[in-house]
Amino acid sequence: MSKGNPFRYMMNNHIPSSRLTRWILALSEFDIHVVSPTAKRSQALAELLATFPTTGGDLINNEVPGEAHEVAVIDEEQKWQLMFDGAAAAGKGGIGVVLIGPKSQVVTKACKMMYVCSNNEAEYEALITGLELAASKGITHLAIKGDSRLVIQQLKGEFAVKEPALTKYRAKAQQILQNFQAFHFEHVPRSQNRYADALATLASRIDDQEVNRAVIIVEAKDHEMIQAPHFPEDQWIKDMKAKILEGKMTNYKAIRQFHIESGILYHKSPTGVWARCIPKQEANQRLREVHEQVCGTRGAPLVRRLLRAGYY
Repeated sequence: MSKGNPFRYMMNNHIPSSRLTRWILALSEFDIHVVSPTAKRSQALAELLATFPTTGGDLINNEVPGEAHEVAVIDEEQKWQLMFDGAAAAGKGGIGVVLIGPKSQVVTKACKMMYVCSNNEAEYEALITGLELAASKGITHLAIKGDSRLVIQQLKGEFAVKEPALTKYRAKAQQILQNFQAFHFEHVPRSQNRYADALATLASRIDDQEVNRAVIIVEAKDHEMIQAPHFPEDQWIKDMKAKILEGKMTNYKAIRQFHIESGILYHKSPTGVWARCIPKQEANQRLREVHEQVCGTRGAPLVRRLLRAGYY
């Protein structure tokens, strides 16, 4: 306390020592008031600018080294979207890149990384590959989207690069970004980056011998209803359905092991397996099919094999 403000300590100490007494007596003839200092940073900056004035055409450069400055104003008619993702599996990684044009044009690329890398390195490789692909197609306005918060924030200058291996990747990405007139970064969740994520996963898991092969295009396919051959129901099946639909408690003992689902009668076996009840004509056909698949005389009886196949 005495080192921080000796005057206040001397003036407020009611039992001073002999040396302090001499100082108080020596300073008593002066009108001394103790005032706490206040911060004057803004005033110091104003005085500094007044002392060293600049010309009117000078601009203040507030760039941060290693930061890729975004250009937020992007023409929607020229804007392309770059979706990128990287994945590392068992050391070797894969990258996926998707370019989406303003008229819904789609350009994809998947690469297998033939060397051991980390997941962050794979993410950077995917970004650099996507930027090179976009630059080669003459794209000038680009919206860059990825699910790697680390890569996005490092290129925006909000995260520092702590891994030495990633510094060369960021420098390479910044160099390629100079080819675009306007661009901006956006971090998206993985659920919105499934296309690039699927390409990266496929590339990372593919064998080395299968590299440079064409990727199969996934087409949409509707559900096809397979119509089974129709057999007329036996009378016992009709009677059992009628008892179940009546819902009388007097029939509970007879119907407790049966159930109707979508108009089809099922029987519950002692093991808890539901089997479809089939008429005698269909049962004969199923028995012939099971018999043709049996080789030799050993094994379970045909009836048990039929129950295992889900028929009663």
